Amino acid sequence: MDAWGHGGDPGARDGSEGRRGGGTARPGAEPDAPDPRGGPERLRFAFRLVDGADEYGLVFSFARLGGAAAGVPEAHQAVWYAADRRARAHGGESWMDQGCVDAVRVLVGADRVTDPRMRRALLDALSQGRLPEPDRLLPRAALWREEPLDLDAGGVACVRGDGSGGFLVEARGEESGFRLRLSPAGDSASEDGGHPRDHAVTSRARTAHGSTAPDRGSRDPEAVSLEATGVLRLRDRSVRVTGRGWHERASGGGLLPARDGRDASRSRARVRLDNGWELTVHRTGGADTPDETPTACGATAVLSSPDGERVEAPATLRGLLPWTSLATLNTYPTACDVEVPLLDLRLRATAWFPRQEAASVTDPSGRLEAHADAEGTMGGRPVRGHGLWEVFPDTRIEDFERHVTRVRAITRQEIDSLYPAEPDARSLAELAGTEHRPERLDGAVLEDLHASLVSPVRHATAGLGRSWRSYVSMAAIELFGVDSEPYRPLVAAAELLHTGCLMIDDVEDRSPLRRGRPAAHVVFGDAVVVNAGTAAYFALDRVLNRVLPDDAALRLRVYQIYLRALRAGHGGQAIDIAGHRAAMDEAVETGDAEALLRRVRSGHWLKTAAPVRGLAEIGALVAGAQEEQFRALGEYFDAVGLAYQISDDVMDLRGLTAPAEGGGRSATKHTAEDLRAGKVTMPLAHAVALLPPRRTRELWYSVRDGDADEATVAAAAASLEECGAVAACTGEAQGLVERTWKPLRDLVPCTWTSVMMGALGAYAARRERE
Repeated sequence: MDAWGHGGDPGARDGSEGRRGGGTARPGAEPDAPDPRGGPERLRFAFRLVDGADEYGLVFSFARLGGAAAGVPEAHQAVWYAADRRARAHGGESWMDQGCVDAVRVLVGADRVTDPRMRRALLDALSQGRLPEPDRLLPRAALWREEPLDLDAGGVACVRGDGSGGFLVEARGEESGFRLRLSPAGDSASEDGGHPRDHAVTSRARTAHGSTAPDRGSRDPEAVSLEATGVLRLRDRSVRVTGRGWHERASGGGLLPARDGRDASRSRARVRLDNGWELTVHRTGGADTPDETPTACGATAVLSSPDGERVEAPATLRGLLPWTSLATLNTYPTACDVEVPLLDLRLRATAWFPRQEAASVTDPSGRLEAHADAEGTMGGRPVRGHGLWEVFPDTRIEDFERHVTRVRAITRQEIDSLYPAEPDARSLAELAGTEHRPERLDGAVLEDLHASLVSPVRHATAGLGRSWRSYVSMAAIELFGVDSEPYRPLVAAAELLHTGCLMIDDVEDRSPLRRGRPAAHVVFGDAVVVNAGTAAYFALDRVLNRVLPDDAALRLRVYQIYLRALRAGHGGQAIDIAGHRAAMDEAVETGDAEALLRRVRSGHWLKTAAPVRGLAEIGALVAGAQEEQFRALGEYFDAVGLAYQISDDVMDLRGLTAPAEGGGRSATKHTAEDLRAGKVTMPLAHAVALLPPRRTRELWYSVRDGDADEATVAAAAASLEECGAVAACTGEAQGLVERTWKPLRDLVPCTWTSVMMGALGAYAARRERE
């Protein structure tokens, strides 16, 4: 069930009228919000439209919550999305009234399932009187009248019934819209020159069903076929269109329904076949699959014959071709296989293109509403059709870190493109810088290059970590309202920069393990890993050849930022190698930790914050950010990177974990590993000013030489917690991100990505769930 009860059981209509004002959102006001238990009601239309050889898809809905029957004010929302098949473009708008905003604010504030960092980030946006795009506030009151049907979304969109089963639907948005006359579809035997009615299949359905009456027990609302004619307005043009689709009405459910531990994801395919049959197949569960394609699941199919008979039958539904959205990090199957044994129906529906995702503050998980083509057999005869493939994942963000690590699916794909599992002449020529003379590399040389440059990196990236740096590189593009899809390979460059650093760090630190596996130098040797790790830094050059082939000026600025980040990283590693032992000795003796704290912060800034800032700045350059925006973004990600490293020091005291494959968490560092090694971290530096001098000296010299036993290390870690050193670190990290987030927030569009960026800073400063 999505936020407005899409796909719920058909319910009674209350026939009431209601109004609610538009205007400006009320920051901080105590809202007189509709009670979500009143049950939302939605009127929904979906069409395939054509203009000559061009095809378009349109999904439009008008929803309300509350009303006189529920005893609370009404809330309204109008949403539409259009898909341009030839251009592979998808976009739309969402408009809501103040009642809807108030309802969302109340429900988000009361939500105890979503990660609190996400809840606070969203409430922060709403408290500023801002709605995350594509949501917009209606300019005036909305109206829902039943008899005669007259729905008006504040002058932005309307639905009017004509009294004979037809409608006039119209939307006048800021960037798109439509005006369509809808009429009941003719009772033709086939569509688009399709097959004649299959009377054998119809007979089989009648026999199995035992009745020709519609089955009102279906969990999906009954759809009514409609024909359309009118005008569709896209961002850059208007086109006259005709087409066919359906309309449905649903009610029930509620906003942000409570979780009960079960998988609440849903999938539905609605297809019209060229032999006149119409099919709806739906299943619950299995739609949210961030790392794999879902298996075949039991489903229910509802079919309508060309004669108007309706039958419900068991079916199987299997999602295929997973695609991960960079905007929401949801993974959706973009095709499905359907089998209905009763009617000997086998069908595959495939989205026109993957990126047909819709999102709203009322449906923060996002959803896929993909116009699709279908092909298969029915009763042994080939059939084709078209329709809508919908996926509603169960992805409310309960754990921010786990959610961000979904970017690993994209990162793996892009790394595989640059570092394929088997020797590939073209890829290896690029890697070795000989793409202009690939013939110089024969088979034996290619094998050596793959073994020495590719295999160590693939080993190091086989167990990807949090990959949040990769996410930053894409989110920085989306933050300025630019589609990051064309720049997907940048996630690989970001991850390979980090991986190259880790490979070389492990050689220098003689670390035996990395990400729970033998470190690369243990497997391949120091010389090979130092060379392969250094070569990984140049992945950005290969990526820019792909994503910015013709923009020399932009490439130059990107290179300058990237090289600066590389220089900073090496500076940070130099400080790390030198260590802070002498500075800690002096701080312990003098009781003054300021010089020590500056030194530790400098190392953290150079090694972590500066590279993260560089990745974000590259995204901002690609997005065409203004200079003021560029500076604010750089300052914020400076703070995020430094806060992340400070919180890393804190987490080390408690044992560092990461989301594990298949759920749960796995340890990536032992408790107090840095203390055990005698390393000076931020909690230890802060303790100098918080512990009595004698106790500070005892604590430091108990771990200084890196040979303390487990009991001594545990006691030292407990002392750092008890004296307030950990709290001082957390406070410092939180202060960094809070001071730098507000200036950036006010300079960028309010979008779902900006909400995520606010939550990212809170996560960087405090990594554990509160």
